[in-house]
Amino acid sequence: MPSDTIRFVLSRQLAELPVNGQQWNALLAETAGASVFQTYEWFESWWTTLGGKNELFVVTMWDGQTLLGIAPLMIVRRTGLRSLEFTGTPNADYQDFILGRRAAELLPLLARQLFERRDAWDMIVLRNVPTDSPTFAVLPAAMRSLGLGATDFERVSCPMLQISSRPADVERSRRRYSLRRRVKGLQQHGDVTFMRFETQSQVKYYLPLFFDQYQERRRGTAAARSFNRPEVRAFYEALTKSLLPRGWLHFSVLKCGERPVAFHFGFEFDGRLFWYKPCFDPTMARQSPGTVLLYFLIQDAHEKNLTELDFTVGAEPFKYRYTTAERTNANLRFFKRRWLYAGALGVGWLRRTAGDWHRALRNTRKRKERSARPVLSL
Repeated sequence: MPSDTIRFVLSRQLAELPVNGQQWNALLAETAGASVFQTYEWFESWWTTLGGKNELFVVTMWDGQTLLGIAPLMIVRRTGLRSLEFTGTPNADYQDFILGRRAAELLPLLARQLFERRDAWDMIVLRNVPTDSPTFAVLPAAMRSLGLGATDFERVSCPMLQISSRPADVERSRRRYSLRRRVKGLQQHGDVTFMRFETQSQVKYYLPLFFDQYQERRRGTAAARSFNRPEVRAFYEALTKSLLPRGWLHFSVLKCGERPVAFHFGFEFDGRLFWYKPCFDPTMARQSPGTVLLYFLIQDAHEKNLTELDFTVGAEPFKYRYTTAERTNANLRFFKRRWLYAGALGVGWLRRTAGDWHRALRNTRKRKERSARPVLSL
């Protein structure tokens, strides 16, 4: 495929996109590591509700009438700087270009195209790019060859529980005493039932209850306050309408008696169950409804023979009680101005130094605590 036959189309308005949802998702199905966060349904739901003042910057790649690639990007203005980012940032846990089976071949050409349009941006910030993606392997070198400064010093852990390939381990996890004890403890307060919503009427009824419980569970945090924003609630409503008919929505409730004590708003896509927004009734915290909910999610994934329960971004300790493997995301940045690049390197050094100091202080404190413990004589 000669590079001079490839045609690039830049779309600055949603109505200008030369691809439809079917074409978009067909190319995504051929793209390694595809996730629900790259579907057309996610893109459209996010852009129409949370796109806000950002400017669309979607580049599509064509060979004649054949769609080769999609770069779902937008321009975000922060403190006077124009940042080129993936649409969906910061709500998507995995982000990448959609380049089918020829990603390694197309990425240098895409890099050149973005470079030639550098008058529109000051830096490129690509968050949550999986480190096993061709983008992570190819794009930094391609950008550096064009004279752009590049940084890559941030990693984000993404634990997962393998399901279909490790059924014995999953069964042991489900039969773990700590899990079964919490299930039995909650059952003392009423019949415990788990239900995944299958109809729009169910979703319409329970979604406001999920919002309220999520806010109550995280009262006083930015996460709770975000659910007061009409556009955020509209985003979740749009997701339910577009994903439920495709079988990609995994919105479920855990009830004790008739009382919803925990919810999970997540996704099931390409054989993976994606952990996204869980919550539980804080007045029932002693009964550990969040842990019981996880028990039923593991059971649900096991019964469907899914490949994994993907805990997505975040290294929360509870995830590692069930983790059998781990992915890693990277945050890539490319700068056309040297002072921005130098500043990013400085910030990276400060972050790493602060992290080293924090770990050193923590280890010193632990050693002091151990040495201060009384020695028991026999």
